[in-house]
Amino acid sequence: MRKLPRDRMTARQRIESTLRGKLPDRLPVFDLIQHIPLIEYTTGQKVTLQNGLDLVCATIGHWLDITRGISPPVEEKLIRHDDGFVYKQEWWTTWLIERPFNDVDGLLDYIPRNIEELHRRQFGDMFTFAGKSNVWGASSKSPREQFLELQEKVGENTVIFPNESPVGLDTAHVRAGLDLLAYAYAENPLLVSDWLEALNWAEIQRVHETADPTLSPVALVFADIASTEQVFFSPKFLRKEFFPRLAKLVAAWHEHGIKVIYHSDGNLWAVLEDFHQVGIDGINPLEPLSKMYAGDVRKAYPEWILMGGIDVSQLLPFGAEAEVRETVRRTIDEAGATGRFWIGSTTEIHPAAKLENVLAMWDEIEKYGYYDQ
Repeated sequence: MRKLPRDRMTARQRIESTLRGKLPDRLPVFDLIQHIPLIEYTTGQKVTLQNGLDLVCATIGHWLDITRGISPPVEEKLIRHDDGFVYKQEWWTTWLIERPFNDVDGLLDYIPRNIEELHRRQFGDMFTFAGKSNVWGASSKSPREQFLELQEKVGENTVIFPNESPVGLDTAHVRAGLDLLAYAYAENPLLVSDWLEALNWAEIQRVHETADPTLSPVALVFADIASTEQVFFSPKFLRKEFFPRLAKLVAAWHEHGIKVIYHSDGNLWAVLEDFHQVGIDGINPLEPLSKMYAGDVRKAYPEWILMGGIDVSQLLPFGAEAEVRETVRRTIDEAGATGRFWIGSTTEIHPAAKLENVLAMWDEIEKYGYYDQ
C-alpha cells in the first residue's frame, strides 16, 4: 500500500465506508489516549485537572479517526457507594477495592437485592462494574446532549463511540470477584443465572431507549472474559450463560441499524466461532501477546471489522522505533490489505508507552496506510 495524492475522506466517511465493506482512502486510526506527554506535545499546554478534558479531546481530534471511552484526568480519591462498594478513582481509571460481602453467603444475599434494583431501573440507566451510572457521567442532560457536547470538543474529524454496552457477565464477575462468582454458581446456579439475565435485560432496555445511529453507526459491546492464555470460564458455561445473552444484545443494537464491535482482552480462540455465530460485526483489541494476531483473525473471519492490533504491552513501551514501523506495515499487509481494519493500539495509549513510538506508529500509518484504488 502507498499514499496517493487524492482528496481525503473525512473520518466519518472512512468509518462508514468500512462498515459497508468498502475501501476508504486509508486505514482509519483508532485509539484511546491516556498519555500526558502526548497530550502536552500535541497541544503545547500543561495538563491539569481543570483543562484535562479539553486537552484530551483536542489531542484525539488531532490524531484519531475513531475513539471510545474518553477519560479526562480526575482527582485521586475514594468513592463510597450507598450499596457498600468502594472504588478508588485515579487519573485515568476507577478500581473496585472493597465489596459489601466477603464470602459466598454474602454474595448470595446481595444478588437478589441487585436484581430488584435492576428491575427498578429508570430511563437511560446503565449498570457496569461501577454500579448504576451513565457512560457519559452523572448529568441532568440527556445522553444525546452530553454526546454532542463531547463531539464538539473533539471536533468533526473524529468519530466517537457513544455506545459502550456491557453484556453483563464481566459486571457480575468484577463486582463479585471471579472466585466468589464461581463458588456462588456452584451453590445456586439458578440465582446467579437470574442475576446475569437481569443485568443483560437492563442493558437491552437502555439500548432501545438511547440507540441513535445518527450519532455513531457503531457500538462497542464488551465483557472481558479471557486472560492472556485462555478464557476465564469454560466454553460450556459460556455457551449456556453468556453467548445467548450476547446474541440478544447484538440483535438489539442491530435492530436500530447499529453495527457491533465486540471487546474482550485476552485469548478468545477457544470460543471465537461462538462470537461469529451470534452475529458480531467485528472484534477488538487483538492482542498479539494473547495470540490474537490480527492477520490470523482476518484469515479466519474475513468479513469482520478488526480494531486494534498493535501491541501496547511490550512493543510501544519497550520496542525500537524501527520495530514499531515494521510491525505497522506487516499488520496492515496481513489484516488490512482488503479493508475492514481500524488500526491502533491494544487497547489504549497508556502512560508507559514511549511517545516516540506512538508518533512512529501514526506516522507509518500515514505513510503506508493508503489504498491504491
